[in-house]
Amino acid sequence: MKQIIRLIGIAVLCSAAFTSCHKDLEIPYDNALSVSNMWKDASDLEQSVPGIYKRLHSYFSDTECNVFYFGETRVGDYMWGPSLESKVQDNFKIACRHNTLTPSNTIGWSGLYSTIDQANAVLKHGPDCNAPEARLEWANAQAYFARAFCYFYAARIWGEVPVNLLPVESTTQEECYPSQKSIAEVYEQVEKDILACEELADKLGSEKYFGTKDALNTLKADYALWMYATRDGGAKYLDMAAEALNAIGISSSRLLPEYDKVFDRTNKKNAEIIFSLALSASDTGGYQIYFCQPSNLIANAYRNNPVPISSTQWWSYSPAFVNELKASEAKGDTRVATNLGYGPYSSASDKHEITWCNKLVGDKSKSPVIQDNDLIYYRYGYVVMLDAELKYYKKDYAGANASLNLIAKRAYGVDKYYTSTAPADVLNNIVHEYFMEFPAEGMIWWALIRTGKIWDMVPNSEIPEQTFKDLRAKNSNILLWPIAQGSINKNSNLHQIEGWQ
Repeated sequence: MKQIIRLIGIAVLCSAAFTSCHKDLEIPYDNALSVSNMWKDASDLEQSVPGIYKRLHSYFSDTECNVFYFGETRVGDYMWGPSLESKVQDNFKIACRHNTLTPSNTIGWSGLYSTIDQANAVLKHGPDCNAPEARLEWANAQAYFARAFCYFYAARIWGEVPVNLLPVESTTQEECYPSQKSIAEVYEQVEKDILACEELADKLGSEKYFGTKDALNTLKADYALWMYATRDGGAKYLDMAAEALNAIGISSSRLLPEYDKVFDRTNKKNAEIIFSLALSASDTGGYQIYFCQPSNLIANAYRNNPVPISSTQWWSYSPAFVNELKASEAKGDTRVATNLGYGPYSSASDKHEITWCNKLVGDKSKSPVIQDNDLIYYRYGYVVMLDAELKYYKKDYAGANASLNLIAKRAYGVDKYYTSTAPADVLNNIVHEYFMEFPAEGMIWWALIRTGKIWDMVPNSEIPEQTFKDLRAKNSNILLWPIAQGSINKNSNLHQIEGWQ
């Protein structure tokens, strides 16, 4: 009984201490008793590794912290506009050309650092668990992969961020009130973790909800091309990307024959999926819900047939992008039916056309829809596109077309759809295929930055092109996000990203 009372007392004290740290820093720590009552045997290790991915899932399934917000919505008016039925819009505040994003309305990083903290705990305390060596290596490999994945996102989103390598176990730790590292140092840590994971890659396993060899090599290629194209990293990063992509292999055999089957909610871990996190019928949240319509605005006959019904739609393709999708469909593009839903399904008397994204909306046999599509982070189609980019950067334009045509063959049913080897044509075709292949998957924004095409997107007619150029001149970091003001207020060691003060 005395021992039980003692443990309860420790729990209360630890809870108070770490709750304070959480409130002050927005870098939560939710294993406050890890040192005192965890990390005793192999079962603790086995339970803690899934906890890393559970935290990642919790962060990226939020309606405003997800790969879609971070990796696509800032493209803005070129792709996204007000929902045509409810006339609401949620992307002007973050769309790059509108420049209404501020430290006060930006998205925080709390959940991302929760994931990092759990990975740090596994790396520090795993050896205490008396687990078999193979399982310890598996756990370490998973922790390195997840930490690299998180810091790669953090570096691309905010630039200068804290780099915590130890779990937060005391309110007096530096990690509890961290300072930011330079962008170069953050990317350096990403690379260190990728290489550390690579040393243990044979232990990763094949579970697609965790890190695998293919997931690691996709991350490695993604990182390497980013460093080459945006950080002036030099040819060594082209070699790194080539090494990673060759390890995966570039072949049409890994692409599913039918594009829509990639997103089949009844076959979630199909051959094309490389890394995803599970959403089940019991989960709530996720950006997919914002592609759905409220039932009262849709004629009864069309509710979930075909219009997905849930709550107010916040996201609709812009008219210009709808036209681009329709033009591709007219050329035989079979992906458009999966990426675009449109038609006069309104309950209003005028039956005006509405649009939505058909991809990833979940189980439409229920009303409202059940959001049970997995959150897909890497799939094989992205590997093929990265290979096309790599070949373009290496000035192997015929090779770039060869990879690009693997994607195009499935879409259009035509061999050698792309034939021009003029550098400008190859680059434009790569960018076009990113738009047609990946809408709503959170890949397009990063591809536009890598290829330098981010500045070529046609701005909204209300935002003169010169104004957009002026914004870029005023803030060289306009492609980054500002750090949430709340985080800075709670931690005096943080400073705002230059250009966002």
